[in-house]
Amino acid sequence: MLHNQLLSRISHKIIESSKHLATGDILAFIKAFLVHEVFCLKMEEVEIRPASLGDYDAVVELSRATYENKGDEDHDSIPTRFNGWLTEPKRAVFVAQIDDRIVGLRTFAIVNDGRSSACDVEKIHPQFRRQGLQIKMIEASRNFIRKNYPNVARELFYAPKKFYANRQELFADQMLFKQDMIAYHLDLENFDKERLNEVANSLALEVRPCTKEEFADEILSIAGKLFPNEIFTMDGQALEASFANKSAMLKDGDMLLVDSNEDESEPFKSCSHGRISVRSKSLHWECYIYTKSYILFQVHLLGQVKCAGEALADAKSTLKSVIVIHFLSDSRLVSYGRKLLEGILGFRPCDPLNMKQEYVHEESLE
Repeated sequence: MLHNQLLSRISHKIIESSKHLATGDILAFIKAFLVHEVFCLKMEEVEIRPASLGDYDAVVELSRATYENKGDEDHDSIPTRFNGWLTEPKRAVFVAQIDDRIVGLRTFAIVNDGRSSACDVEKIHPQFRRQGLQIKMIEASRNFIRKNYPNVARELFYAPKKFYANRQELFADQMLFKQDMIAYHLDLENFDKERLNEVANSLALEVRPCTKEEFADEILSIAGKLFPNEIFTMDGQALEASFANKSAMLKDGDMLLVDSNEDESEPFKSCSHGRISVRSKSLHWECYIYTKSYILFQVHLLGQVKCAGEALADAKSTLKSVIVIHFLSDSRLVSYGRKLLEGILGFRPCDPLNMKQEYVHEESLE
């Protein structure tokens, strides 16, 4: 039956294409059309199931296939995180399999005391996009959540601009806010702390480290003023900035900075968060700066660069070091960041990650 349907569609396409294409082009068209039709038929055979340790190699291969530029693979987090996800409490990892091939991956964590889902990875092999596979994977996730976590009311998703634009065509998501991202290589052997301190001292304001307890007691109490839509983003995940998410937001080794006020009764006006993130062929310092002040942005940026230099040097890794800075979308902040890191400190941009945008959005699950 499927065989006859495929032959019928091919015959129709040959007749249509022969009116406009040369013989060589017709053959190329038929080949491409055949591949597409086979994939469509395969879609009926897809199995969506929980991932296992045995899927590691296939999942890494899938992830690599999703990058348009091969240099981007150096910054892939899947190889270093996949196995850990499988043992993480309240996290689900699903793969889509056709025959013996993994063609889709989706993982999310249940957070906010069981009231929210935070999806941080959703990958579909390029050859299987726009054929309904993404919808099938999301439906499987929703069914799992409804059965096991019935109190979940919404899902937060953190995605690059291009991915969000494609997703908008399929789902009734609400975009909450955009973030800009700039990224630079860190030359740890020639890291000039004196120059960094000199530039930082030229600014009128200072930042200081913030403890986890201080973060929970004081920063989260004014989350509505510091975090856009009261959402805390870190290392590819978006979470409600709530006390219930404290353990999910912060890990050992994280660095929190706040503006230094002489008057301790004054509330904080800014916050930044940094963390080491191991990638396939690089070691990142992923930092997020929360402020609308251009001066405080620069102070936090320099503070996080200093933290990155110290933390990445202590890691003694042979991987190349990169600092990635995320902040609420603002072209002027991008300009200030580039001027500081490129113009004054002479850092070299990390092109695969530099000058990008990310979208944070939500979807109601009620």
